[in-house]
Order: sequence, then C-alpha cells, then structure tokens
Amino acid sequence: MGIIGYIILGLSILITLGWCFYIRHKVKYEQAREMPQELQGFLMTVSIILVFAVPLSPFHLLWMLPVSFIIGLLSITTPLSILFIFSSAYFSIWYIGVRNEGRKFYLDGNYENAVRVFKEEISKQPSSEAYFNLALAYGALKQHDNEIAAYQGALKFAPKRPEIHFNLGNAFIDIGDRQKAIDAFKQAISLRPDYFKAHYAICKTYAEIGDIESAYKELEIIRRVDNRSADELNAIIEAV
Repeated sequence: MGIIGYIILGLSILITLGWCFYIRHKVKYEQAREMPQELQGFLMTVSIILVFAVPLSPFHLLWMLPVSFIIGLLSITTPLSILFIFSSAYFSIWYIGVRNEGRKFYLDGNYENAVRVFKEEISKQPSSEAYFNLALAYGALKQHDNEIAAYQGALKFAPKRPEIHFNLGNAFIDIGDRQKAIDAFKQAISLRPDYFKAHYAICKTYAEIGDIESAYKELEIIRRVDNRSADELNAIIEAV
C-alpha cells in the first residue's frame, strides 16, 4: 500500500467515524432516528472492514463510500430499506453501548423501567444527560409536569445546551403554556441561531397565539432554508 493508499484509508476512517458520531449526537439529543443515515454509516463501516478483511485496495473506498450514501438515500423509497435491520442493530451499540440499561429500555419502548433506571442514576450521580433522558421517558409516558421538571433539572447542569431548551419548549406546548414555550424556543435560538427546528416551532407557536407579525419574521428565516416548510407555516399563519 503506497502513501496515497494510506491517506485514502485514513481519511475514509475519519469520515466514517465523524458520520457515525454525528448520527449518534443527533439521535441522542433530538431523539429522531434517521434510518437512511444509519444505513449509510453502517455501509461505510462495512466498506472499511472489507479493505482489511478481503483485503481490498484502499482505492476501492473512492467508490464504496459514495455508493454507501447513494444506497442510504435509495433506501427511503425502495426495498433496500430491509437493510435497516442490520444498520439498526449496529447503531444500537452506538446509542446505548453495552451498559446503558436506561437507554435500552427507552429505545425498546419500556418507558416505565427507563424512568426507574434514570431516577436511580440521578440518585447516585446526577447529571444533565441523566435528567435529559428521564425527561424523554416522562414525555413518552405523557407525564408532562414531570417531564418539564426533569428538563429544568438538566438545565442546572447544562444551561447552554440548546436541545434541552427546545425540548422544554415542546413540553410546555404539550401542557398548553405557549408563552413559556416561546421563551424556551427563544433561548434555544439564542444559543444556536441556525437551529431550524426551534425557528419552525416558534413560528408556529407565534401563529397559534395570534402574534402574526412575529410569525412572519420567523417565516422569512425559515424560507431561506426550506421553502416547503415555509409554505406549511404560511398556510398555518393565513388560517389564523
């Protein structure tokens, strides 16, 4: 293997790790599983393993990694989605490791046991992550008052984490307190100005409380990023 081959292999490994950590971060903090992206990460990992196992020349990665992305995109609307079985199993390790029992209960839909485990974790060693996970479990159980209290507990440890403020805003929406929701969304945006989901949520909430001027201001920001979402929100605003 020449120096160019080593460079290609090294870059491919860094890209793959970066992609997998990105997906892990997204799911951990936004709780939105992206199955096509998981499949892309799985296939990229398999590609690198094949270079060592077969073995193949690292130059094969120049087409194998792009093909991994293409297959992931095609899986959205084709039978290739059957590959999600393998990528989901692979990324379960990324999400919960081998010892995070609470996260395993949560991802399996066993929210009562997830609450129990996260509360035990907090009693031993309170942290932002433990409170955040507890809040997610309470939210899944529709126990929104407990959910809000848990998010507020998480903020004591990580007040500058925008995802906590965003999720807290959604919890306030669930109990019908839209003004507190707006305050939480504003805080999330102040910490991450390009937080698209927060802009979308606050725009919709402004429309729901009749603050049309503020809603249209947010709509302008959203339209610069995604016309389809902007059209959806515009219809909501006009219906008020």
